[in-house]
Parts: sequence; C-alpha cells; structure tokens
Amino acid sequence: MLSRLARQQRPRLAVTHAGAATSHDHDTFYGVMAAGAVVAGIVITNNNSTNTNSPASCAERPQGAMKMSLTQSENQDLLRSRFTAYEALKDVPAIPELSYKPTKKYRESTKAEVLDPLIDKSSCLLVPGAYFGDEGKGKTVDAVAQHEGVNVVARVNSGENAGHTVFGPAPECHKYDFHLCPSGLLTPGKINMIGPECVMDPVSFMQREITQLVKTNVEYKDRLFVGDVHLVCPHHKLLDLMGSWNAPNKSTLQGMGPVHASKARRRGLRLDHLYNSREDAKKQLEADLVEYYGMLKVLNISEQELYRKAVENSKIQPHVLAFVLAENKSEYVLDLFDKWVVNNPEFPPRADVSHLLRETIRTGGKVLLEGPQSFWLSNAAEKFWDSGTSANTGAAGMLAASRMNVAELESLVINIHKTPGSSRVGGGANPCAFVPQNYFNDVNGTKEDFDKMGLDWREVSSTYFQLVQPNGLVKPAVYSNDTGDYDMGVAMAAASCVHPTHREFGVTSGRPRVVGFFDCVMQAELISNQGPYTSISAFDRGDDYDEYGLCIAYIYHHPEGKTMYSNGREFKSGTIIKCGEQLPTQPIMAHCQPIIKKVSGWRDTPIFARSKEWQGRVKGGELPGPVCEILDTIEYFTGTKVLSIGNGPRGDDIIYIREV
Repeated sequence: MLSRLARQQRPRLAVTHAGAATSHDHDTFYGVMAAGAVVAGIVITNNNSTNTNSPASCAERPQGAMKMSLTQSENQDLLRSRFTAYEALKDVPAIPELSYKPTKKYRESTKAEVLDPLIDKSSCLLVPGAYFGDEGKGKTVDAVAQHEGVNVVARVNSGENAGHTVFGPAPECHKYDFHLCPSGLLTPGKINMIGPECVMDPVSFMQREITQLVKTNVEYKDRLFVGDVHLVCPHHKLLDLMGSWNAPNKSTLQGMGPVHASKARRRGLRLDHLYNSREDAKKQLEADLVEYYGMLKVLNISEQELYRKAVENSKIQPHVLAFVLAENKSEYVLDLFDKWVVNNPEFPPRADVSHLLRETIRTGGKVLLEGPQSFWLSNAAEKFWDSGTSANTGAAGMLAASRMNVAELESLVINIHKTPGSSRVGGGANPCAFVPQNYFNDVNGTKEDFDKMGLDWREVSSTYFQLVQPNGLVKPAVYSNDTGDYDMGVAMAAASCVHPTHREFGVTSGRPRVVGFFDCVMQAELISNQGPYTSISAFDRGDDYDEYGLCIAYIYHHPEGKTMYSNGREFKSGTIIKCGEQLPTQPIMAHCQPIIKKVSGWRDTPIFARSKEWQGRVKGGELPGPVCEILDTIEYFTGTKVLSIGNGPRGDDIIYIREV
C-alpha cells in the first residue's frame, strides 16, 4: 500500500513512511507554520480555506471525508499547531524511564483463583470506571455478580447519560444498551436496584431500556427495584439544549446538569411525588420551571425558536418536543408521568433502596455497586471538574450515594480501564488522544465520514507508531490516499473508531469517541485514590497492532510560551510530569504532549477468545510475550495490579491472569 501511495499521480507527501523526509521536504514541511507554505502539495493558508464554522449554507460546508482533509482551515491549523509544539520540544532528551525493560511473565489463570478470593473477603464491591467512561464495566460487573455470595447489584448515582453495552448469555447473545439498569439484571437470581441519588427520565427509561427486556423475555419485575429517584423532566433537557445553544453536539442533551441543579436547589420532582398529592407535585414542578422561562428570556428566544432548534437535533425526543408546544407545562408533565409510571404496569416496583442495601450487609450479604461514567468524569475530580458529569462517580462518591454504613463495610474496588484505544467522549483536555478532544465535534465528524476516508488500518497504524521518536514524542506527518490528505493523528483516530474490534462511538450520544494511548500518568493518580486492582477491557484489540504506545509522562508546552500554575506548582514550557507526580489541572493538561513508550502488538499470537490460536492454546499457560510486556509496563509505572484482561465482546470473554 505504501509503495502504491508513493506511485500515485498526486502531489508527493512531504512525509510518507514513518516520518522519513528529504532535507528539502523537511524545510517545506515545517513551512506549514507560515501562510502560503506548501505541505504535500497543499497550500497552507490563513483564513482563506473553507471553514465549517462560517455562516455558509449547509450545501457549501464540507461533507464526508472532506471534513477531515487538509483542504480545511481548521485541519491546517491543527497540523500547524502540532509542528509548532514538535519544533519546540524535539530536542528534549529522552527521560530515563523510557529505557525500562519489562521482564515479568504472566500466565492464564481462573476466576476462582484470582477474583473469587477477593470477593470472599469483601462485603461491598465497587466497579468504577478508571478513565473517562466507556471502559467496558458491564463485563466485570457480570463476572462479580455471578459470585454466589453477591446478593444485590445497584446503580446508586448519575443518570441516562451513562451508557454501557452488555451481551446476554449464549447462544442468543442479545445485545443490550443500558443506561440506568444495572448490568447484573442479566444474571439470574440477583436483585438489582436503582438508588435514590440516580436521576431518571422515566419515559426514556421505559422506551429505551425496559422495552429491550420485554422484547427478549427477560423477567425483571421480581428483581429490579427503583428508589425515590430524581426525575429528569422535559424542561431539563431543553435547558441543556439552551445551555449549549451554539454547540449542542458538545452535550448529550440528557438534562444532567439542569436536573442536578434542581436537586441542589431542592426543587424538581422525585418519584414519590407522582404517587402522592398532585397539587404538591404541581407546585414543586412550577417552582422549577422558573429556570426554563428565565433561560428563554436570557437568550431572547421564543418557544417557537426553541422548538425549531430542538426539532433539528436527533437527541431531542418526541415527548420533550411536545412539552414545548404544551400550553400548560406542569399538567403536561404530570399527565406524561402518570401514563409512563403511575398507570404503567410495566414500570418496575419501587423500594427504599438505601434501606435494602444496608439490610443486605447487616444480614451477611454482599452488595455490588456498578459505577456510571468514571473517576475522571466525576464532579469531584478536581483536575477535570469543569468538563465532567454532575455526580460524584468515583468510588468514594458511589459509596456515599449508597448510604451504607462505611464503618461496617469491607470494600473492594475493581477499576475498569480499556486499551488499546483508550477513549473519551465530551470536551476537555486529553494529552494522550490522537486528536484534540473537541476535534470531532468541531468538524462534525461521523462514522459515515470516516468510512469515506478509505483508511487502510494496518498502513495507518503501523506508520503512526513509527512516528514515535526516541525521546517519546510523536513527530507530525501527513497521511494521503485516494480520498485526500489528512493529519496523521486524524487518520489514526478515525481508523481506530471504525476498526471492527474498536467501534468507538458513544452508546448514549452516538458521537465518535476520541481514542489514544494508554495514559499511565492518570492511571497512577487513579490508583492512589481507589486502590490497585484493575481489569483492562478490549485487550484483544492488540491482535491487530504491530506496535502500540503507553504514555509514561507529559511534557508541557504553551504555544505562546506562557507559564501556568496549579496548586502552587509552576509549569514552564518543557516541564515534565511523570507518573506519581502532582497532576496539573485541565487548563495546563490542554498544553501537554505525551511522552510515549512503545510496546509490541501481538498479531502473530492473537488472544481473541474465538480465534483458532486461542482455542488451541494450552490452558493455564504463559501469555504471549508482547501481552506480558504491556502488562508489566503498566504495572511498573502506575502501581496497578491487573486482575484480568478482556479478549472479546461476550460476557465471559475474560482472561484472568497471574504473574509467573
């Protein structure tokens, strides 16, 4: 493929393979920082190229693969910023940690040998996300739930903006997209609960989640109980839309911020309101609607304008649209909830979830708390507080929301990460991403657009990792094929999203997840907060990598040379942040570049659960050398104790591991 690319009758790339360039190409390539420079035959301009943020008509805006191509000014800006940073940092000496040589060996073990003894010693088991959500928590939740001593599985906070995919048992292996339902609902004999600190749109809950269970004949009414949850009303989702009026794709539009604000102000509805005095519920709701009318006035928009905006957004549901048109808002909402909750025989039974959890512990049982989102998306995660969710979704927050007696608990936290292709949705800083965290939102990139880029995964990925320099920095480059010219990181990010084993698109939002390197710096901070035990999902993705990368440090570089401060520490351009050191806050991380330690992929020794190689293995034997290499490196730099790795999408596609 590379030789074919080189022979194409199109402008030759300045960098074609692993960043190799002639001296002439090098001079031209770095001219990207100046207007009028030519890179790969592309004229780099200042503000003269098409800009998707301009007020042009939809017909004039780039479509398909063109959104990501270097014909667009925002993509030229990205490439220019990469070169600016690389030029400033390229001569930084390699840190000693890059020379670490992993030597540990690991063997395949069993759940009975690795996981069960930890569960046996614990009364409260917590499975939180270790990164930015979408780590594959459901699989470990299911594995823990199957332990005979576990009685209850519960979601205790957050709402439907948390999405997780779970596969039912063989042979059907039905796929379920859950948002509030605990994953343990698919495990026979377990009681499942949705706690009172959760927030629920009962219409969405019934339409999106309970309907799946009804269609596949999963019995739930005797083992799914709902506490006195806070209700997400239509006006909360519209407030979310109005709050992101000029950039609605940056929010899930599930009303999370507004409903948690109602909760904090002691307004809004809870589930119990629906079963008691309608007049009291109406007064409570109307007090909360003041915010809705106030936002319309602040934005100086009419409900007709709001309706038009909402209709254009596929994330706004019909019952939310109908609210805008309703003359009597409070009566509409209460009638809606009567239909879907009070008078709906399919709605699960209600219970005092906190009381039942405490009783389970008091009588010698075990409780499993399933984490929504993740540690780094928690509103208590200081470093990312301004781009997280509205609940405390770290292990400590889950425990607090459960209202169990922490003095009586023996707790076990199993953190869930994912790699290769560690991912994040939403906005904010992400030093380890292949593209800036807001990139896909800014260019409105979609799966269909990525498919039209015609990316060759093996060519893109192998070339990308060859761009990692001896000092761990990634040298910028351009990728070219028949569909266009792209920043190399953009090509890598898009190719990762559409890879058959990755499929990195949000369960709730449908938006592309921004993927990148495994972040050892953040993982070390996480472990210092929540303990060492970790399960890493999707490890079988390494079956299709020649090489992969682990970020073992950051290096700060501000494009204007500014010094920044975080918690009393000074960060100048060139400051290196290593694993275990004080982690800066998000504004500083936005200007950090990853320092990458490369590790090998294991294409020749695949571990996918249904590959012929894995099926023919000697059970209990040593894992492939490259798998051991990456596990050793992660454990060494972060203090992690890896209990298991995922090797497929099914619930039982888990490899439990032991160090040899």
